[in-house]
Amino acid sequence: MTLASDTVATARRVDELGQYMGEHVLSPSGACVCRRLDSCRRSVLGDRGGVPRPGAAFTAAQLSHVGHHYDLLLDGVPTRTLVIAMETGRAREGVTLKERHAEVMQSASLTFTARNPHMRGVTSALRLAVGRDPGADRDGEQLHLDGTRSPVHLFDAYAMANMRLCSAVVRGTSKSLGNPTMSQNCAPHMAATIAILRPTLCIVQGVEVYKALTTLMSRRRQLAPNLEEARIAGVDTLVAAFTHPSAMRLTAHWGRLTSAPYLYDTVAPAIRTALQRITSR
Repeated sequence: MTLASDTVATARRVDELGQYMGEHVLSPSGACVCRRLDSCRRSVLGDRGGVPRPGAAFTAAQLSHVGHHYDLLLDGVPTRTLVIAMETGRAREGVTLKERHAEVMQSASLTFTARNPHMRGVTSALRLAVGRDPGADRDGEQLHLDGTRSPVHLFDAYAMANMRLCSAVVRGTSKSLGNPTMSQNCAPHMAATIAILRPTLCIVQGVEVYKALTTLMSRRRQLAPNLEEARIAGVDTLVAAFTHPSAMRLTAHWGRLTSAPYLYDTVAPAIRTALQRITSR
């Protein structure tokens, strides 16, 4: 399988996404300009003028990651992978596209076992999305692309967007206090992200994330367990929906060990089927 990327196309997408986010979410000055911000904040912290919810923290405007080689080509076929999670759960607000890219690439510099369960799950999913098996070896994370002198890490060849671009947590923890109001308010931003990035495969992490995403989906057709074809924001794509990699139940987690049964019995077959359909078009 030959690997290449269209970095010019990706740069255009990043510029377009940046323009959208600058107008609708995080301005160039660093202010959150989302017109639904107050609604989301009140849904977490309490009604204006009422009693604030004790122990709750709300962090605004945390943008997406787009790898420099997102427009990947496998044997000449466009293979754009978008991972969709719920929220970052971090206290840092006003995170730009460039800053989010740097955060993800910092995770890429770690060994597999040093990453958190979420990013271990992302690693396994991305390996499968380029036709490789899950594993903890460094070589399996490197892509040798035509026209590049040095290997490119898998994390620089995909995009990751959260259903909620703000985080709501129990103060001092990453325990989510997010709610359907936040997901509903953020849905237009997810739709715009997908319209710009035009993924060929969406890997959805979490039951609640998938539930929120279905409000944007039409022309749905089940292809295999955990895999369907759908149109989102005018983009025809494949949607592979799973539990979150760090799910607490042993039968549902797939981000702690590469030997997790859910990874091999559920995640791997769905992504392999998706890849086969994408590359045979």
